[in-house]
Amino acid sequence: MPESESPQIRWDRISTVVVAVLVCLALPSIVVLVFDVFADNDSDRRRTLAGLVIGAITGGLIPFLYWAPYRALGLANYAAAAWIGLTIYGVFTGHWPGWAHGIALGIIISAITRARRGAEPPEEIYWLVAAGLVGAGVAWAFITSGRPFASMGYYVLVVAAILCVWVWLRLFRPAFEMTLEPIVWLLYKVYGRGPGLKGFPRTGACVVIANHACWLDPLFLAKVLPRPVTPMMTSRFYELPLLRLLMVSFGVIKVSEKAIKKDIPEIRDAIAALDRGECLVIFPEGYLRRTEEQPLRRFGQGIWQILQARPNTPVYACWIEGGWGSYTSYLHGLPTKNKKIDFRRPLGVAVSSATTIPQEFLIDHMQTRFHLMNLVGAARTHLDLSPLSTFELSVKDATPEEVE
Repeated sequence: MPESESPQIRWDRISTVVVAVLVCLALPSIVVLVFDVFADNDSDRRRTLAGLVIGAITGGLIPFLYWAPYRALGLANYAAAAWIGLTIYGVFTGHWPGWAHGIALGIIISAITRARRGAEPPEEIYWLVAAGLVGAGVAWAFITSGRPFASMGYYVLVVAAILCVWVWLRLFRPAFEMTLEPIVWLLYKVYGRGPGLKGFPRTGACVVIANHACWLDPLFLAKVLPRPVTPMMTSRFYELPLLRLLMVSFGVIKVSEKAIKKDIPEIRDAIAALDRGECLVIFPEGYLRRTEEQPLRRFGQGIWQILQARPNTPVYACWIEGGWGSYTSYLHGLPTKNKKIDFRRPLGVAVSSATTIPQEFLIDHMQTRFHLMNLVGAARTHLDLSPLSTFELSVKDATPEEVE
């Protein structure tokens, strides 16, 4: 297990292990119910078993068709809901369609396997083997009891109900993010480019910085990054009744809109998030773009304070192109005013390779801020755009008394 495993990733890891254990507990009984070992017609048994196998293979391919391994985990939630429906149908009708159960279980197993690929501790295998043996023992006990099918069906129903409740409580975030995908697809054609996307770390602390041109910029970054992110959000949106519960459950860091000079709580929260190994998303401008002439505003001190406290943290500089002029930008008026709702609007996200800020820059907050601004401006080249003009310190900028 990575030393810097974040709570969100640890939560998902433990949750997927429990899901796998529950599937192993129920799988032998499902095979018996579908295969029906007491059936006299060998042809029907072979056809049913073939349906189960083909269904499992088909279901197993579905999560791999979705590009983001983390959000593909949300497919397990919907498959679990379908599986409990199939189990209820089987209990009350006595019919257990192998192909349908195969698809549902194939999706569940494949989704958690893809999300966990390359990150599963070997000791978890023992839990799965033990669960499989226990499940086989339970199935054998039902078979030898004289009335196996009714009892076995209720047993599978209980396991399926526990699994369904578990995934919706514990894996709600990937399911929620995946549910938003059709809406995002309808409104925006989001694509990511740049060397930073290849091999982007699945675990461990990192900082993602970007320009800020519209309200939905955090969503665009989350769309192209392959892991859950921890964005910083102003209290204006954080405190909205419909959003607050989600923001709290997803670990979003609230940023006060008031100018606080000392003891800034969001800075402490951001440093703590890095200590937990999270992917911190920051828009260092702290301010939505307002004019065509100024695509990037001077960065605030917050990012310097965070990196000074954690100087070896890898930084990914990004540029989001297409947000300016969108429905939630300030072009031609306030966001959502005097603008048409976006429909398949091209939205490019450039992600540069990871870098650490040189120690000589971190000594001075202005050098750090201008250096990061230049990194973000240079990221435009990954979208075949010209880089922004180099930001350079002036005599006034170098004055240590300046505080924004």
